[in-house]
Amino acid sequence: MTAKHLRRAKGLAVVALLASVAMPQSTCAGYRAPDGRFVASIPNGAKASDYQPTVQRRYAFDNAHLDDPQTWIRVGAFVWPLPLLAISLGRSARLRAYGMVLEPVLALGAGVVIWSDAAVFATPAVGAYVALAALLIHLGASSVTLWQGWRTARSDTGREEVPS
Repeated sequence: MTAKHLRRAKGLAVVALLASVAMPQSTCAGYRAPDGRFVASIPNGAKASDYQPTVQRRYAFDNAHLDDPQTWIRVGAFVWPLPLLAISLGRSARLRAYGMVLEPVLALGAGVVIWSDAAVFATPAVGAYVALAALLIHLGASSVTLWQGWRTARSDTGREEVPS
């Protein structure tokens, strides 16, 4: 694959990852209580007719708060490619190299965060699957980019002859 194709694949993966924010990440079947709260099961002694079956959908930023640093990880799992995009467009070769190494690591980490948030206590929904597919594409493209960059750097320094 050429560098142009890899950039396009990463770009499409970033767009899909950002679009997955608008989709439900997980669902949970339960009941709507008479006071409007969501409950997983009807409490003992309560009238079943007072509780309506419902499906609760959770979105990526439902519980994100600026004053709660624990929620920043979930937000970061969806927006991490944007700072790396800015770094890749910069002039510093060293920063671009660091970004190339960080991309596969961050893609794996974001996948773990998104999947654990969507699947631990609920059923994963379409948003989680779209995000994971986008991260998988980004992981593959960034790994190939890193490999090609490493091979080019090794052959440019004369340390090793790399066959084409």
